[in-house]
Amino acid sequence: MKLVVGLGNPGKEYERSRHNIGFMVVDELARRQAAGFRKMFWFPARRADCRIAGNEVRLIKPTTYMNRSGQAVWGAMKKWRISPEDTVVVYDDVDLDLGGIRVRAKGSGGSHNGMKSVLEWLQTPVFPRVRVGIGPKPDDEDMIEFVLGPFTEAEHLKLEKIVERAADAVESTFSIGTERTMNEFNQSMTG
Repeated sequence: MKLVVGLGNPGKEYERSRHNIGFMVVDELARRQAAGFRKMFWFPARRADCRIAGNEVRLIKPTTYMNRSGQAVWGAMKKWRISPEDTVVVYDDVDLDLGGIRVRAKGSGGSHNGMKSVLEWLQTPVFPRVRVGIGPKPDDEDMIEFVLGPFTEAEHLKLEKIVERAADAVESTFSIGTERTMNEFNQSMTG
């Protein structure tokens, strides 16, 4: 069994914010498989079950708010006995231009508080992750306001394709592996 975690914040006010692109990608994966999300009772998350590239996959969206995402990720891995190597975390990255995709097999959390929480709970940096670019942040804008803010009208025109490409990258990690997916997807989106 595999696990895909989209990082984001629960609630209508955050639904279309830049910080929730991880949720959007997991929603797209669920949509492709006609899988619906339901509330979990063992740990704070919503879950959908599907198959990707022949694998049984659990999609989760933590309901803890971003800074405490690790609690839900750890709970899901423990409940279903899923190893870190079989867990893909999808999240926003303000240091990547809008639409840029970076797939990695391991790494740090950088400045991302959701990833810092995941790393703290899992006690290992070795798990695949798909970073989705939401930057650059304008110099005169506050970081929190930027990431929690909505996409602009111009950005919305690109958002669907960005989310689809990030979902493709997640599916690719299951079909051809993380290393080959890195070679295929680690470039900026054009157009």
